[in-house]
Amino acid sequence: MPRKTRTTHAKGFTLIEAALATVIVGTGVLAILAAQQAYHNKNDWAQRTGTAMLLANELRELTLTLPQHDPFTGTSNLGPEADEPTVADFDDLDDFAGPVDVTGFGPGIVFTPPINALRQQIPNMNGWSQFIEVVNVLPDNISAAAPQAQPVGATDLMRVTVTVSYQAPTEAQPSTLTQLSWVVGN
Repeated sequence: MPRKTRTTHAKGFTLIEAALATVIVGTGVLAILAAQQAYHNKNDWAQRTGTAMLLANELRELTLTLPQHDPFTGTSNLGPEADEPTVADFDDLDDFAGPVDVTGFGPGIVFTPPINALRQQIPNMNGWSQFIEVVNVLPDNISAAAPQAQPVGATDLMRVTVTVSYQAPTEAQPSTLTQLSWVVGN
């Protein structure tokens, strides 16, 4: 009787199996890297918007207890008085409108670097800026946009808006990260 010959198969993976395993593992690694990159982007965005809201609240806290107009000159001199050249000297809310023109509107003020509620510059805040603008609004339309806003001193209600922007070293233009508005009345 003839003997049966036994065929032996080589042990290990074939080239196709190895290539398929490489594709599957590579796809998994790329998916993990993409998820990690998305996490870092979202974390960076959350950190920046949180910082922006803190900077906006610093200006809100600074202006919260100020009267609308200078206690001595009232509405006869809107914007910063001649003896108030810096934010450290501002003693009323209309000072933050900036130099008010004949139409009753001021350009607002930009703080770069940003300032805190104690009117001090905040160190190590390169690229950050705070823009504050003050306009009067009508009592029945406090959310009016600039065309409906009233000249400073025209009504008893003032809307203060703070816009915080950040320009990363790699960006050509600053990005607005938050805007905070509130209304102040007598």
